[in-house]
Amino acid sequence: MAIGAGVGFPKGGWAQEEPAQRVITCFYQFGKAALEALGRALPNGPRFLHIFSHSHPGIRPHPETANAVHALGPSFKYAMALDVHKYPGWQTASEEQLRAWALEFRRCALDEGGPADYFAFNEMPTTGAANPGVREQVARWVRILHDPGQGPKLRGIFYFTERNLNPQNWQGEADDFWAALEETCDLVVGEHYHSYEFAWGHTPSSLADHLFALPRWLEASGKPAQVSIARHKYVVIHSSFYGPGVRAWAGVNSEKHGLEDLERYFRHLIAATRRSPYGRWRIAFGPLATQDLDLRMLPLLAQVLAEEMAGL
Repeated sequence: MAIGAGVGFPKGGWAQEEPAQRVITCFYQFGKAALEALGRALPNGPRFLHIFSHSHPGIRPHPETANAVHALGPSFKYAMALDVHKYPGWQTASEEQLRAWALEFRRCALDEGGPADYFAFNEMPTTGAANPGVREQVARWVRILHDPGQGPKLRGIFYFTERNLNPQNWQGEADDFWAALEETCDLVVGEHYHSYEFAWGHTPSSLADHLFALPRWLEASGKPAQVSIARHKYVVIHSSFYGPGVRAWAGVNSEKHGLEDLERYFRHLIAATRRSPYGRWRIAFGPLATQDLDLRMLPLLAQVLAEEMAGL
């Protein structure tokens, strides 16, 4: 099979009856090569939003990154990641300490950073679903990051680790947590870094059932914040890793699979995502830059996404 032939995307049904909405892509971890490949392929215009989020070493401004993203056109936006692991003791820190950290981050992201278009909260701990105290602390922090009462408001992109995506893991009252995300964030991202083998162990429909368990549960609650997040903000992030060995990103092992398999994998993930109303207009991939990543995946991912978007 030639690269570009691929597996078809779903046609017909409810998706064709929906009015056109804004098409959103979100990416985590990127570099110059990713911007070059995706910037050439992805469309600009009011119907499209492409968010590039990145965790930088240390805590300092990165205006060069913001400028490089913005140079691609009005649809391209930059999210500077606030990596919670860089803040020891944050889960029990005082509100004053959270505010100090938030103001320092905002200085780097806004005053000296390009500026960034979003903060990316990276990431909800694996214990978040089961621990009301963690959720309360996260809610405080994202509200201060968004609006500390001085300076412009900064919208967020919120990343969940996969354990938080299983509704059975949620314990205790969480309404204020979901309200905080609804107030402060434009996307709520669920990390599904699955392998080639896992993805192909499912049909597109059964994979979609797995990927979107959390938004189905949120909508079933009937509560306004939860329903809004499910319908308008939830996005699944898939692994775009292609390289040797097995690691936390999962993805496709280049020692076992060639570029034709990688293309089939990308198309399968996209087809599964579009099967669900929660993924019809939103999709995410990461990483686009990391150790041992085979950069041949970048133009292929760009090509597949651009082709698919042309039909939305």
